[in-house]
Amino acid sequence: QYGFKSDDFSSDWTITPIVRGTTLQDPTLDLCSGTFESESGRKERRQVMAVKREMQVMFLSTETVRYQSRAAADAALKELKDTWNDCIKNGGGVDSSGRFVKYSILKIPESKAGLVTTSNRLIAHVTIGEGDSLRNLFAIYQFNGDLFTGLYVVKDRDKPFTELELLRWLDVAGEIANRLQSTTSNA
Repeated sequence: QYGFKSDDFSSDWTITPIVRGTTLQDPTLDLCSGTFESESGRKERRQVMAVKREMQVMFLSTETVRYQSRAAADAALKELKDTWNDCIKNGGGVDSSGRFVKYSILKIPESKAGLVTTSNRLIAHVTIGEGDSLRNLFAIYQFNGDLFTGLYVVKDRDKPFTELELLRWLDVAGEIANRLQSTTSNA
């Protein structure tokens, strides 16, 4: 209801849940190798991906999470922002294997997309990793009451996002924000 829907795309796209995308087994806030205690506060989760032949991106997905309460969602947002600030300060984060993963923070263009308030969102435009593992991520995390939505777009190392692409994805996130804000969630 809040993320990607089939009618958001033309018929050559397929929208499908990712593996374990309707469970709480996988993390939600997977940014900058952070560890998020707030994952235990999730109640429901649905992550879907959009695919078609000859996609211009490596990965395109939305995720919707309902937390057990607004306080649990607020805790998740605080952890996300704290981890992001540490990531910016340190130029990356240490993954579960103990390896440092480099994050290069990139510019986000000004946009008039109708996102949730600045205090309830985080936008990340980064290059992750180095060498063969390098990839470009544009992610928009938005919270409203006990609900969270994430829009994740990943491109390979040789294809950074253009400003026009970023503006397009910000507009998509604006549509997701409209859905999120029209909810009767525990706001």
